[in-house]
Amino acid sequence: MTSSRQSPRAQGSRAGTPAPPREPVPAPVLAASAEAAVPPPAARARRQWPPLALWLLVLVPLVFNAVALWPEASRRVPSLNDDAVHYLAVRRASEALDDGENPTDHWLPGLELGFPLFFSYQHLPHLAVVLLHRLLLRHADLLLLFNLVRYLLMLAFPLVVLWSMRRMGFSAIASVVASAAAGLLSDNANYGFDYGSYLWRSHGMYTQLWAMPLSFVALACLERVVTRGTGYAAAVLACSAMAFTHLVYAYMMAITALVLVLVGLRRVNARARLARLAVVGGVAGIITAYMTLPFVLGKAYLSASAYLQRWKYDSFGAQDILRWLVDGDLLDFGRLPALTALLALGVATALFTRTRPARLALILFGVWLVLYFGRPTLGPVADLLPMHEGLLFHRFIGGVHVAAILLIGLAGDWLWRQLTVVPERWRAAALAGAVLVLLAPALRERHHYYALNTQWMDRAGRALDADGDAREILATLRALPPGRTYAGLPANWGGTELRFGDLHFYDLLLFNGIAGATRPYGGFSLNADIMWHFDERNPAHYDVLDVKYVVAPRRWAAPSFLRPIRETRRYVLYEAGTAGYGELVAIARSESPASQSALFARNRSWFGGLDPAARRFLRYDYPPRAGAAAAERAGCPLGKTSEEQVSAARIDLRTECATASALVIKVTYHPNWRVRVDGTEVPTFMASPSFIGVELPPGRHEVRAEYRSPAYRTALLIVGLLTLVAVIVWRRRLEQLDARLAAAGDTDRRRLATTSPPDG
Repeated sequence: MTSSRQSPRAQGSRAGTPAPPREPVPAPVLAASAEAAVPPPAARARRQWPPLALWLLVLVPLVFNAVALWPEASRRVPSLNDDAVHYLAVRRASEALDDGENPTDHWLPGLELGFPLFFSYQHLPHLAVVLLHRLLLRHADLLLLFNLVRYLLMLAFPLVVLWSMRRMGFSAIASVVASAAAGLLSDNANYGFDYGSYLWRSHGMYTQLWAMPLSFVALACLERVVTRGTGYAAAVLACSAMAFTHLVYAYMMAITALVLVLVGLRRVNARARLARLAVVGGVAGIITAYMTLPFVLGKAYLSASAYLQRWKYDSFGAQDILRWLVDGDLLDFGRLPALTALLALGVATALFTRTRPARLALILFGVWLVLYFGRPTLGPVADLLPMHEGLLFHRFIGGVHVAAILLIGLAGDWLWRQLTVVPERWRAAALAGAVLVLLAPALRERHHYYALNTQWMDRAGRALDADGDAREILATLRALPPGRTYAGLPANWGGTELRFGDLHFYDLLLFNGIAGATRPYGGFSLNADIMWHFDERNPAHYDVLDVKYVVAPRRWAAPSFLRPIRETRRYVLYEAGTAGYGELVAIARSESPASQSALFARNRSWFGGLDPAARRFLRYDYPPRAGAAAAERAGCPLGKTSEEQVSAARIDLRTECATASALVIKVTYHPNWRVRVDGTEVPTFMASPSFIGVELPPGRHEVRAEYRSPAYRTALLIVGLLTLVAVIVWRRRLEQLDARLAAAGDTDRRRLATTSPPDG
């Protein structure tokens, strides 16, 4: 504890040293009132910014990244990773806004046989691009803005680290050194804060790129609320933005918030700290409920891929992760472990530094390192975590990187103290020079990494520019009647022949918004993994998935049921005779898969069997519910269906059958689809392989299927917006609430003071 009566010099040189009170005060009262009575370190040293020479530590990596990463913003090359889905979501949200649909919840027909991505996935990063597009009056196109936002977020991250650490009470030296290192991590593509996670050549983790700086902002705001009882509005906004940006990182921030409360927790501050966290969490929960509640309610319809690598769910275990930590692969993969050395120095410094920032950084590092070990180490303890069934433990590397950056900053403090032998006028320059020398291997390795990324982008761009045939085929597809397009898979000619450097033709389908039967990108849809089992020589597979068009290389020996409709020097565009998006089928039987994995196993067996060719479908009671009707329907061989209109979120059909029948609409089943038959809404059911099914009476019918966001979600959105406005307008009321909490704490302290003898 520091005394508020210290001089500025004493505050700067003896931070953390207790000052004797003028009058004897009971020790418990002093201990309990420390958080409320002493100005936070960031406030005490608000004007104590580092000497000008130390700003080189921020400026050099910033300029380096600005130059080296510029191709990510300036190249107009379609994405080959998850950014393909993110850009598709941006485009579709913009179209939804233009068409009067709900931009926060709409159908993406081109994603894995259709999926409502925003219903159960964070979408603030996508809507931010759309909003920026409108604010600029559409003068810049969406792709340019999408790439520019990614670029600016990477540049801004070190500056956010600097601001956040200063706000948390770290010294100016520690904040600057951490900022210098923050944008130079290398983790062997392990989904951490390595900028490779966000580049064209790697994962394309667009929403995590937003969550990365928000993790530091939310951490700083929560630390201030928990320990000082101020900044409620900022903490609520930061936590809400985190949830809208990345649900996994919001989950991680909730665990981090508990650590913030527990570090330094005592009887006399427990009530106030827990109440402060409850207020922030409760208000943020109301604001974000329109997204989090549908995520929970619709979890059964969000795929947990059977083919996703098991280590993504389980992580790698303590043995491997500790080896990577010691070898330097967690921070310095492929180079001299300079950042790892700074991390080790920071850990040692934290062990012998009696300040809250140091203790907090060290404890957070330990907590997240253990959680990152995952199931191989934690075993049944992992099942104690909420929502552990689908938890991706490998993503906890983000928590490790947050704490590691804080500890690297503490290493800078230690180096600063060792330079006391250097004359004061040269001390800052000496530290800047020493740290830049340490960072040189990281800068050199990042330069090679980014240069190779640019080479790959340019290679793909040149191949695309030179291929006029591809543009011709794509233009033809856009003009054809509705139907999905197949351009191969990674394991066949689609991965080896129809490519442009590292880009493939099926990537172009997604980029251009053409509904495709392609390899899964995000694995969101219940139908995503069925594409791995698509047999390009089985006509029943084309009909089941309504794969009406095929783009293939000229040398490919096409099956006889495909009819060429356009040929170029490099490609042949084929057409398959399918029944379309709607088909009258037989329902062979009804089943109740107990889990998502059981559902996929049943669909995989059905898709590879004889039932698709016989137009025999299965009806699923999924998720299983009591009293579900089990109905069988004979087929209707003489029945007719015709498509009147097919748009992004609506399908209009005409059907005709002399008997009662079942209609399957070949888009991914979701309970938000509403089907009207002759103007009357009818119940839907899931039909194999996770399509929409309805029962029809005999005769001719007009059928309209439409995706609609549920009313409860809209109501929650309105409540959340009103709460957000209230937090901003009445933010001072929240501070007054904390005064009441402090008054309650004073009562506790007085009670303790009367029962405890004074100290000294």
